[in-house]
Amino acid sequence: MPRLRLFFLFAVPTALSAQAWLSPKGQGTVSTLYQFGFDRYHALSQSEKVDRGHIFLHTLMADVDYSITERLAVRVALPFIQGRYSGSDAHRLVRSQPETEVKLDDGRYHGSFQDFRVDVRYNVSRKHLMITPFLQANLPSHAYPTLGHTAIGTAQREYRAGVNVGRRLDPILPKAYVQGRLAFGVLQRVANIAPKRSYAEFQFGYFLTRRLSVQGSGVWTHSYNGIDFIYGRFPDNLSDEHWLNHDRITRTRQLDFGGSASYAVNDSTAIFLGFGHSIYGANAHLRAAVVTVGVTTGFAALSRNRKLMASDQRAPAKALVCTCAKSR
Repeated sequence: MPRLRLFFLFAVPTALSAQAWLSPKGQGTVSTLYQFGFDRYHALSQSEKVDRGHIFLHTLMADVDYSITERLAVRVALPFIQGRYSGSDAHRLVRSQPETEVKLDDGRYHGSFQDFRVDVRYNVSRKHLMITPFLQANLPSHAYPTLGHTAIGTAQREYRAGVNVGRRLDPILPKAYVQGRLAFGVLQRVANIAPKRSYAEFQFGYFLTRRLSVQGSGVWTHSYNGIDFIYGRFPDNLSDEHWLNHDRITRTRQLDFGGSASYAVNDSTAIFLGFGHSIYGANAHLRAAVVTVGVTTGFAALSRNRKLMASDQRAPAKALVCTCAKSR
């Protein structure tokens, strides 16, 4: 099976970013996805679940991944997000201050483009264990409101560094693979707090047939600093500035799990379907359900000789877990 078909079969763009395998030099993918997310509960500082209204999110995202060399690849993505809040605890303004008023939580859908994601990966080992360090930047596409249950993001610059690792499980399970990503990120300082976070991702995948694969994955986010949503005291325990920016400076901890399936229609096109759910969270929105569908298409073809040379390569990639809004 050509290497590029396998890359298309698994290279689906989502919030899960682990990508130890690269496509061949001069090859790339263009991917589009639609994602529906439903947040039922808010999680407070000790992971207490509270129902403060429900959030419905629709996301469209375009993603381009291109290999400049056999070892160096660049990925760029930009999501468009629409959200609607349904409940009686809308965020409209901070303590009756009219200059802070926003109208995102009025029961209607509001949306716009969120943040550019730029990811540069460089493979340093590809024998038995694929090792691919990376640098990533998340850059707001424009100024947008960040107060509100349905705010599309936090409008903060974030810079991450880390490493992707992956391995096929042959000879024990020749049709299976594992891969993951560890990263550390620093967000733009807001209200005198610059959140620092670690990210861990893990994926197990299995080829059911030459065209069809399934994946299971998990994502852990851990913030080292920031404010807490203390039960019985939030938001009265916060200053006006911290309350206005509370979603941008939280000490978030969250664990999501998900699964997906990918099918290669031909050598250059794959379709995918996934589902995700929050298992644990603190100072966060809990995702009751995240459903993703999409398509990935190659914008360059391998020559016959390069296809034959690459036919024994398998290039697994990402599964589908979490929504793009307020978390990246």
